[in-house]
Amino acid sequence: MTILSLKDLRVGGYSWLSLPRVVLLGSIALMVTGVVSWWIVRYDADAAVVPTTAGLVEESRRLTPDDRQEWLRITRGLLATESVQQMAAPVEPINNRGEATRVELGYLLFFDPVISGDRTTSCASCHHPDYGMADGMARGVGIGGHGYGPQRGGTGRELTRNTPSVFNSAFNNLQFWDGRAATLEEQALIPIFAEDEMNQTSVAELLRRLRAVPRYRQLFASAFGHQSNGDGSEITLPNITRAIAAFERKLNIVETAYDRFVRGDDTQLSTEQLRGMVVFFGQGQCAVCHIPPHFHDGVLASTGVPVSLEKGAPLDKDPGFGAVIRRRDAFGQFKTPGLRNISRTAPYMHNGIFRTLEEIVEFYNDGGGRGRGVEVISQDSKVEKLNLNSQQKADLISFLRSLDNLESSPAVPASVPSGLTPVGR
Repeated sequence: MTILSLKDLRVGGYSWLSLPRVVLLGSIALMVTGVVSWWIVRYDADAAVVPTTAGLVEESRRLTPDDRQEWLRITRGLLATESVQQMAAPVEPINNRGEATRVELGYLLFFDPVISGDRTTSCASCHHPDYGMADGMARGVGIGGHGYGPQRGGTGRELTRNTPSVFNSAFNNLQFWDGRAATLEEQALIPIFAEDEMNQTSVAELLRRLRAVPRYRQLFASAFGHQSNGDGSEITLPNITRAIAAFERKLNIVETAYDRFVRGDDTQLSTEQLRGMVVFFGQGQCAVCHIPPHFHDGVLASTGVPVSLEKGAPLDKDPGFGAVIRRRDAFGQFKTPGLRNISRTAPYMHNGIFRTLEEIVEFYNDGGGRGRGVEVISQDSKVEKLNLNSQQKADLISFLRSLDNLESSPAVPASVPSGLTPVGR
């Protein structure tokens, strides 16, 4: 085999090496330019066939409602273009790993009314398993209340905000509607001493009560003690909140029809739900703020929620995050709630005025508060009129129901160490 060298290559009768330097360099540059141009053309051609969210949504407009295979193709494409990930375990803080002993202790404290001032209210009074770890009321009822769920209404002090579910709160970087707490440990502490919630007035009294219970001395020693002498010295306020937080970090919805679909099971979503997913990522613009897999964005924003559903109702007066940082431009900003289990945790929004998913979808379809003529100081620019038709709204709601939990909620314990009756027993 003959191997050609540069001096064997000729242009117009001249050897490459005998060409003038300028001509030689120019010829090489032309060759390089040609190769680069070819690759650019090839890259553009390949890129042109890569689907985009906008392109897939546009394709969906040409589909018939019942063409399931095509809706499957579109939704699978959307999951890819949106880089949707599966749920992962929450990150646990270094000083509060979720050991089984701490989780068990937190579980019992969560349901034990002994930690409230008058021994009538527990965490579960407002965050009950039968109501998706919420309470099913527009606004919660704190100290003095009896029972749980809607039956608790009118029996004690009404709170100013809707009770959020603690499911998946481990994935929140902001706690409470107004984001005033950053960790689950801090979140667990605040309601215990809030006057209108659990109204515990004394740290010393709380510790005295728990230390007087032999079972709690054992549980705290097991969860936090090292060579413990069993005298209850491990029963401290930080350890109480660590235990409750450790339990709450295990309250995660990770098994839904949607999750099974993401993992590859095409049978999990109906055709209506597939169409709804397209609305969710497309014209509905839901995924801009409710980002999978947690279906929230971890920020605070104002959507212009009015004080009621009545026509012409003014903006709700709750300042939200504006009161936390004392800034007018943050007035009415609240944490973006996650959507997992959303159909089981009505009513909605911080003031609970939306009773159904249909009502809240209609609110966003109108363009939030401003779209309804409400004067809003700081409505988020992402909230705008959607122009969804009736079919799209119904499909969207059907998709939201695919986010419902398929696993059992935690059971109410048969008893708690204090000997008091757990709520729901």
